[in-house]
Amino acid sequence: MAKPIPNSIRILVVDDEPAILSLYQETLQPKSNPNHFNLTLCSQAEEALDAFRTAVEEGKPFAVTFLDLRMPPGPDGIWLAERIRALDPYTEIVMVTGYSDTSTTPDKIASRVPPTDKLLYLQKPFHNLEIQHFAASLSTKWLGEIELRKIRNDLESRIEQRTIELIKLNDQLKQDIVRRKSAEAEVQSTLAKLRSAMGGIVQAMAMTVERRDPYTAGHQRRVSDLARGVAVEMALSSHQIDGIRIAGLIHDLGKICVPAEILSKPGQLSEIEHTLIKDHPQVGYEILKEVEFPWPVAQIVLQHHERIDGSGYPAGLCGEDILVEARTLAVADVVEAMASHRPYRPTLGRDMALKEISQNRGVLYDPDVVDACMKLLLEKDFQFRQ
Repeated sequence: MAKPIPNSIRILVVDDEPAILSLYQETLQPKSNPNHFNLTLCSQAEEALDAFRTAVEEGKPFAVTFLDLRMPPGPDGIWLAERIRALDPYTEIVMVTGYSDTSTTPDKIASRVPPTDKLLYLQKPFHNLEIQHFAASLSTKWLGEIELRKIRNDLESRIEQRTIELIKLNDQLKQDIVRRKSAEAEVQSTLAKLRSAMGGIVQAMAMTVERRDPYTAGHQRRVSDLARGVAVEMALSSHQIDGIRIAGLIHDLGKICVPAEILSKPGQLSEIEHTLIKDHPQVGYEILKEVEFPWPVAQIVLQHHERIDGSGYPAGLCGEDILVEARTLAVADVVEAMASHRPYRPTLGRDMALKEISQNRGVLYDPDVVDACMKLLLEKDFQFRQ
């Protein structure tokens, strides 16, 4: 069933013959249904152009325009069609003529009044049914195109709006990325400052011990270097290696509570003096336990004199109850101490140090740590920094 045509559909008819205009009137606005179309009749092109311009300005355009080709003495239908098309590209134009000559062929008219899909032709004399058919079908087409344009415009509007939203979202994402990068850079800068501050604090701690015990100056640093080299040789994680290095630098921190005259005493220590020195791992732990290092530094310091057979101190831990970092530090501490001069004895030398750890491999010292240390010293010629 055809879609009903609303009575608001406007049709413009232009013809210089009153009888033809009457035929249009009777056909498109019959007395039985005068509101079938909203009809405007004009006899000359200038009059019709004024009516068309007014309709466009008022927002009430004509759906269909029937134009007589010849309307003497004024401009012809082609002149009018060109101007109507310039005012409204969507109106349906029907060129009506009773003449036939080469100057008004459809091709020549179409070249002046495009597009061809909105330009039809009607030859005089015509039947009123032809007028009805043209008016009804072209009005329906015009209404359909209005709906399509609305849909298209709505779709374009939605696409444009979505595009704007996506552009804004993209800009926001870019800003978020910039802010995130800035935040990451700030975090990295803060971490670097914290690491630097931590390193400074650790160095200050180490220097505090060395000022109390000048005869062992550099001992903690050398132990740290050797322990780190052994840890690398054992393929421990980078996190463990960093923890060993830091703990090595301050492993004797507890000696700040030992009287200086005991630390620098030449000759053998008394039992009481030896007991005081043996307290230094526990004292170091008590100082460090509240410091939030990324590594178990306090525990490593506490256990660096433990031995895997349970003969060490302060807790007499055995085997894997001792942190691998502490087991590593223990071997490095023994080797460096034996290879260096002490107030109570001259240096025993590297060979004696290697003999000590090799003979007690698997007894006092972790065999994997001993193997890595021996390889580092014998095969890779590790040298202590002076």
